Amino acid sequence: MLKQIYIQDFALIDTLELELEDGFTVFTGETGSGKSILIDAISFALGKRADKSFIRRGKEKSTIELTFFLSEQLIELIKPIFDELDLDLETGVLSIRRQIYSDGKSISKINSKNVTMSNLRLIASYLANIHGQNEFNELDEQNHINILDSYIKIKEKQDYITYVNLYKEFIYKKKEYEKLKSEFNKDDNQTKLEIVNHKIEEIESLKLKKGEDEKISSQLEIAEQSEKINNTINGLYQELYSNSSNIMKTLKRYTEEFEELSHLDKKLAAIHEKLNNEYYNLEEIVYDLRDNMGRYEYEDNSKEELENRYNQINYVFSKYAQGYDELMKYLKALKNKVYELENMEIRLKALKQELTQLHEQVQIYSKKLTEIRKDNIPKLEQQIIKELDTLGMGDTAFKIDISYADSFNQKGRDKILFLVSFNKGEEIKQFSKVASGGEISRFMLALKNVISSDFEKTMIFDEIDTGISGLASERVGRKLKNISSKRQVLCITHQAQIASFAKNHIEVYKTEENGSTFTRAEVLDKTGRVKQIAQMMDSRQDSIKALEHAKELVEKNSKN
Repeated sequence: MLKQIYIQDFALIDTLELELEDGFTVFTGETGSGKSILIDAISFALGKRADKSFIRRGKEKSTIELTFFLSEQLIELIKPIFDELDLDLETGVLSIRRQIYSDGKSISKINSKNVTMSNLRLIASYLANIHGQNEFNELDEQNHINILDSYIKIKEKQDYITYVNLYKEFIYKKKEYEKLKSEFNKDDNQTKLEIVNHKIEEIESLKLKKGEDEKISSQLEIAEQSEKINNTINGLYQELYSNSSNIMKTLKRYTEEFEELSHLDKKLAAIHEKLNNEYYNLEEIVYDLRDNMGRYEYEDNSKEELENRYNQINYVFSKYAQGYDELMKYLKALKNKVYELENMEIRLKALKQELTQLHEQVQIYSKKLTEIRKDNIPKLEQQIIKELDTLGMGDTAFKIDISYADSFNQKGRDKILFLVSFNKGEEIKQFSKVASGGEISRFMLALKNVISSDFEKTMIFDEIDTGISGLASERVGRKLKNISSKRQVLCITHQAQIASFAKNHIEVYKTEENGSTFTRAEVLDKTGRVKQIAQMMDSRQDSIKALEHAKELVEKNSKN
C-alpha cells in the first residue's frame, strides 16, 4: 500500500506531506484546487514522462517521494527483480524518489539507489495502477489477453503449463537450429574441415613430448658452451693428475709423511686427517673429470638437428598455443571441431525433425488454450456488462474478439481485443478509440470487481464520477468500498455519495500567501468529513439540512 506522499515544488504545491491508510481514501475539493496535481505527481513518481513545466515557478527542481509498505506476497513476487538490480528489500518498505530539473533532466531512485526509467516503470507496475483520462496502461490492447487469462486463471490449468514448457523448448531448439544453419554450408564446411585437419596433422606430426622443449633448450645452451666446458674439465684434470707438478702425487706423499708423524702430536694427527680427506675428495673429482671427458662435445650436424627441432616446436607454439599443456588442449578442441563439422549436417536434420514435432505439439496445445478462452469469453462479457449496469452504464455494449495472431508466443497464438460502445446506437469499436477518462475508470472498477489477482496493487481513480450522479454515484461508491476490502483504493471525486463510503477523507484546497497561490491537503476527522460532504451537496456551509443529510449519509455508508 502507498503509505506516504511527499511533494516539493510541483506545480502549485510548495511542500506537501500526506500519511495514507489502507482501505478506501477519497480526495475532494473545489474545481481547480489541485486534486489532479496529486495524480500527476504520483504518475510522475511512478515513471510518467518528465515535464519540466510542472516545476514550481522560480524553482530549479521538483521532488516527489512515495513510500510503499509491501505485503509478503508482493515481496516474494518482486524479490527476483530487486536481486537482479542489487536493490535492498529486506525491510518490506519501498521508497521511490524522483526529481525533475529545469533543464529537463530527471533522476529516479528506489531505496536510495539510482535506477533507469525502464526499471522504475517495471517495479511501479507491481505497486499501483492509475485510472483516468491519460492513465489506462492496464487496458492497453496488448494487456487484454492478460485480463482474460486472469479471469480464467489460465496459469493454473495443466494445458497452459504444458504449452509454456513446449513453447520454451521450441524457442530454444529454434535458436539452436538457426545458429547451426547460419554456420552450415557444404562447401564451406569442407574447406573448414580441411583447414582443421591440416592443423591437427601439423601438431601430431611433431610428436612432441611433455618437457621436450625445455630439455632441448638446456642442451642447446650446453652446446653453445661445449668448448669452454671441455677445456675446463681437461685443464683441471691435467693440473690434478697429469702435469709434471702432479698435485695428486704430491698430496699423497705428504699425507703418508704426516701419517708417520701423527702419533707424536694431536695437531699433527689432525693435519694428517684433513690431508687424507682432501686427497680422497680430489680423487673423486679426478674420476668425475675423467668420466666426463668428451661428453660435452657436439658435432656441427647434431647441434643443427637440435636447433631445427627447437625451432619447429617454437613455431607450433607461436602459431597455436604457448606451452605443451595449452597445445594439447587446443589439439583436443580441434578434434572436437572435426567431429562437429563432420556431424553438422546430421545434427541439422535431427534438429529440424525435433522442431517439426515440437511445432505440432505447440499447435495442439495452443488450440486447447484457444478453446478454453472461447468457452470463458461469454461469461466474462456478461459479468462485465452486469457490473457496468450497476455503475450507471447500462447502455454499454461489450464484446471480446478472439483471433489468431501472426505467430505463437508464450501465451499461445490468440489475439484478444476488447470492443465496446458506451452509448446506445453507437458502433462497437476498439476500447482505446471510444473511452473517456470517467468511462475508463468505471470500466476498470467493473473489471476489478469481477477479476481478483494474486496480489492487489493500490488502485487510483481519477474522474470516475464523470457523467454520473444520484443512484449511479452511490453504486460506484459502494463498489469502491467493496474493492478496498482487498486493496488500497484512492479516488478523486466530486460526488458526495461516493465520498461518504470512504474510510479516509482528504480535502485539497488552494490558498494565497504573500501574493502566491499554493495547493494544500488536509486529512479530515469525522466532523470535517461531514462538513466537507455537506458542502459538496450544498455550497452553503451553514446549511443545517445539508449537514444533517451528510451525517446520515456518512453513518449509513460507513456501516454498509
